[in-house]
Amino acid sequence: MTDLMTIRGIVGTEPQLSITPKGLAVLKFRVATHERKRDGETGHWVDGATSWFSISAFRALAENAMESIAQGDHLVIFGKLQIRQFDRPDGTRGMSADLEAYSLGHDLRFGTSLFTKVRSDGGEAERVTHTSAAGNSRSSDEVRGENMWASEDTDAA
Repeated sequence: MTDLMTIRGIVGTEPQLSITPKGLAVLKFRVATHERKRDGETGHWVDGATSWFSISAFRALAENAMESIAQGDHLVIFGKLQIRQFDRPDGTRGMSADLEAYSLGHDLRFGTSLFTKVRSDGGEAERVTHTSAAGNSRSSDEVRGENMWASEDTDAA
């Protein structure tokens, strides 16, 4: 049985990329997650307990993520969870939550992102950047004419 999960968290360590002797790219870093709740008595937001996950990514995902993420970034990560036990130097046992990332990206709730598609035809990789709406050369009248959303303000988004 495979335990797949999605987490939202903050990159807590600098990502480290290594290449195995067989040429496999491996990226490792840690992510912290925590819940924020509104305190019923005070009405203030408070942080819940923090959970730490060790993240690993392989091959193209490892290489692309290394170029794209940094410590402090907010991410959404989907992957396979493995809980493992280990022995500490002092003789006590510990548990680790490891997530092998199948996909990951920035959490756009906290900022914007610019996507650069990597194309490879067996040779040199070519990078193609998607332009943002701000960099779009169409006039605002053209864009307004294509608006598919309701014209009144809603909280649906």
